[in-house]
Amino acid sequence: MSDTAQATAKAPVRSGASGLDRVPPRVLSAAVGIAVLALWELLARTVYAGSYRLSPPTLVVVDFFEYRDLYLRNLWHSTKTAAWGFLWGNLAAIALAGVASIIPVLRRSIGAVALTIFCLPFIAVAPILRLITGPGNGTPITLSALAVFFTTYVAALLGFDTAPGSALDVVRSFGRGRLAAFRRVRLRASVPAMIAGLQIAAPAAFLGAVVGEFTGARSGLGILTVRALGALHTERIWVIALMSTIVATGGYMVIGALGRWLCPWAPALDVGAVPAARQEPGLLNRLAALLAPIIVVFVFWYAFLWVFQIKPFFAKTPLDVWAELFTNADAAETRSSVFGALGTTMWTTSLGYVAGLIGAVVTAVVFVLIPWLERALMPIAVALRSIPIIVTTPVIILFVGRGLLTTTAIVAVMSFFPTLVNCYAAMNRTPEGILDVLRSYDAGSAAHVRNAYLPTAVPALLASARIAVPTSLLGATVAEWLATGDGIGAVMVIAFTRNDYNVLWVSVAVLTLVAVIGYWLVAALELRTLERMAPGTSR
Repeated sequence: MSDTAQATAKAPVRSGASGLDRVPPRVLSAAVGIAVLALWELLARTVYAGSYRLSPPTLVVVDFFEYRDLYLRNLWHSTKTAAWGFLWGNLAAIALAGVASIIPVLRRSIGAVALTIFCLPFIAVAPILRLITGPGNGTPITLSALAVFFTTYVAALLGFDTAPGSALDVVRSFGRGRLAAFRRVRLRASVPAMIAGLQIAAPAAFLGAVVGEFTGARSGLGILTVRALGALHTERIWVIALMSTIVATGGYMVIGALGRWLCPWAPALDVGAVPAARQEPGLLNRLAALLAPIIVVFVFWYAFLWVFQIKPFFAKTPLDVWAELFTNADAAETRSSVFGALGTTMWTTSLGYVAGLIGAVVTAVVFVLIPWLERALMPIAVALRSIPIIVTTPVIILFVGRGLLTTTAIVAVMSFFPTLVNCYAAMNRTPEGILDVLRSYDAGSAAHVRNAYLPTAVPALLASARIAVPTSLLGATVAEWLATGDGIGAVMVIAFTRNDYNVLWVSVAVLTLVAVIGYWLVAALELRTLERMAPGTSR
């Protein structure tokens, strides 16, 4: 992934060759960018003239320079916060991945905690964290660190596992243990995968920082976004979106360039396309795989409350959540409120999730069949992939409004761009031997897609679908929190404003459980599909 744009630029032309295929990708992308800006200006001054939805780029630039001190001050605050979260979150992830690599018996437990953190609804966790960290930057930094933890953990563990067996055998032959093997072999072998994880983590850190600013920060782009949305300050919303895009994409590209400089020999990696871990067969093993993560998460939950000594009014244990849902006098009312809102969230999220995946696959096929179009648009898609959802949410709200369609659109955007990049990269690796056979039978484009490109893209599609489950729920709750007033995101907003921490903790627990279950259901489908396509490959 660290060099997806470069890899696609070097892709061989498979079909649909034209004179545009000889134009450098950067020239095509620049031409498309200029055309988009021109169309944007034209639409803003004609179709959307007088509307709050679209501001001309010229007015956006004017607004930036008119209030540049305000924008730059808040941008610096959010960027600094994201940088600290990026540092601490990645250090923790790499350290725990190292522990999991050196002590394999702990891998499942650490992985359960990492996955739970990945599935947390950050928009609801922020008020709880503010009780611990206080009114300063502690909450944005913590959320920024949590946002990068899972990706870097997976990337680092993947890198440690790719250490060459021959080098490990040499270390063992000298009578050295796992620690020496980790220090001398695994740590060095993990650099390419770790760089790929850090590349994804850069935009995620910015997302966590801005979300943390929603819950009472005094400065930062998060609080500036909330105020701009409330006042329908369209130019300000577009300025914030463009600034955030530049910072998030810049971090993505800088780390990618660093990776190419450090490891010029390493192929492009995409942590988002890493297959799910295979479960061992047997009833006892499957039961252990199910119960171990639950026990570990409960222990971690109680340890968290004990370490920070949060007052009982604010802190709720798993038993408190259970009582609130099933045994208290008002449990029926709580269940009706939470699960009714969850049904709304699940419906809109499912629509956007499926629409984003299908749209990504169709677009990837179009890119394969029309190479010049891919050369023009794929670099833009790679850049858009790195934009945090918190940036696109206000813009989508301007166009779609504050209804349920907003949630669906935001979720579709979140699942579309990562899946597009992964699926196209997979289709681009279709073996030439298969394509040669199809050409020998004079097969058309439809046959190429059906028999070659789509089967090759299945692993990347399923891996992207698995990762998109928690991120789609995050996007849905952000939309509900900021805009729609429906779904479980709205329930969490009401609970936060009323200091109803019982409902807030119940909502966090239920939504996290749904995300984890969805992740593992897609992972099970992924493993079963890979086994049927090529038995033994998922092992």
